[in-house]
Amino acid sequence: MIIDIHTHCFPDPLAARAVSSLSHTSGLKPFQDGTIDGLMKSMSESGVDLSVLQPIATKPDQTVSINKWAAEVNNDKIISFGTIHPEFENFKDTIKWLTEHGFKGIKFHPEYQNFFVDDPAYFKLYEAIFNAGLIIIFHSGVDLSYSEPFRCTPKRLHTLLDTFPGSKIIAAHMGGYRYWNDTEKYLIGRDIYLDTAFSLPELGQEKASRIIKEHGASKILFASDSPWADPGKDISIIKSLPINDTEKNNILGENAKKLLSL
Repeated sequence: MIIDIHTHCFPDPLAARAVSSLSHTSGLKPFQDGTIDGLMKSMSESGVDLSVLQPIATKPDQTVSINKWAAEVNNDKIISFGTIHPEFENFKDTIKWLTEHGFKGIKFHPEYQNFFVDDPAYFKLYEAIFNAGLIIIFHSGVDLSYSEPFRCTPKRLHTLLDTFPGSKIIAAHMGGYRYWNDTEKYLIGRDIYLDTAFSLPELGQEKASRIIKEHGASKILFASDSPWADPGKDISIIKSLPINDTEKNNILGENAKKLLSL
């Protein structure tokens, strides 16, 4: 079973505009159109069995509506994490609603949501999420639409791991896009999952394999960051890495299957 832990889609009426805007600011060319149908088509072509959406509320008042849409699009091939804007005051009720509706986790993007991940002002929010048994996935490292200082880096995540030991945290982009030396310095060997989103082609086989071996393949999750990358190409890269078949299968789906309790 191949599980893509990190994908993005938008409601059909908004998808074209959202993808165009993000493409303009980041300089990236989308692989598909950012709709649910577009994601399903790319999954069929690449052999992905299950994709996990990672929606982002960029304003506090988007939190409720985006979560309702996320609940509506869940099917046997796609499940969605929830979203909470860090400045959304009614986060406790939202966490309760998400757990009641079977959500597995919550996505934060500190650049789009304009907060520093290690700011103690948000620790009560994290604590409530972890106490509810939910996973948190953070965008980490460079975002091509923004400039330094980046609000979530491996060093900043290191602080969270010390503050919330035993919690389920995913650091997207192999711990921090283009911060991979810091990933090795601050995150390797810690109790945190790293996803492969938009990172493997740039990392290269040698460095990717070293991070996987040093961190442990049981803590690596396949992710494409669709619509910004072709999941089929990333699957091929993972299959070509100099690691054993069990490790490849764990990365491609078994680790996510256990983490998501599927």
